[in-house]
Amino acid sequence: MNNESSLSALKVPLERLQRLEPIRTWQVEVRAAQLQDLEAPLHIGDVLVPSDHLVVIDLVLDKVSEGVAVSGKIAVNWAADCARCLRQIDGEATAEVEELFEQDPREGESYLLGDEFLDLAAMVREAILLELPVGVVRCVDSQECSDAAPSYGAGKNDPSGETPESEMRDPRWAALDELVFDEE
Repeated sequence: MNNESSLSALKVPLERLQRLEPIRTWQVEVRAAQLQDLEAPLHIGDVLVPSDHLVVIDLVLDKVSEGVAVSGKIAVNWAADCARCLRQIDGEATAEVEELFEQDPREGESYLLGDEFLDLAAMVREAILLELPVGVVRCVDSQECSDAAPSYGAGKNDPSGETPESEMRDPRWAALDELVFDEE
């Protein structure tokens, strides 16, 4: 898929919405690289949409008095490292969209309706970014994750790996162990 055909897949010709039997659905697949804004990859924190992954766009277009209403789903696979065991995790983000394209867009509320084309790129990019996980990402199977995670402070002589409570104490807090409270 070349760059120009991918970009044109994100531009809907408005004349096709004005026909006697207008198009109602717009279903395309584009590479995530086509949605990059000024060479910035699609990512939030450590969660990234690799540029070679496909973005599946399935939309319904309706001509309304204000412009064009767009609704549907946008799906993409993402990748991140588990915060605990550092294995690569893959997941899917699916965004449900209901947006309005109009001649005089209101910032944050609607998108610009062009003279000849409805450019979906900005809407698709924003929908994907809003659906990516934010914060700590962990493995789905916690047992698998805990098996792979390094065990810090494991007992040196104990084959079970259990550490006696006295070895787990932080020496900086030792003075607090000496505090005695009177019971009333």
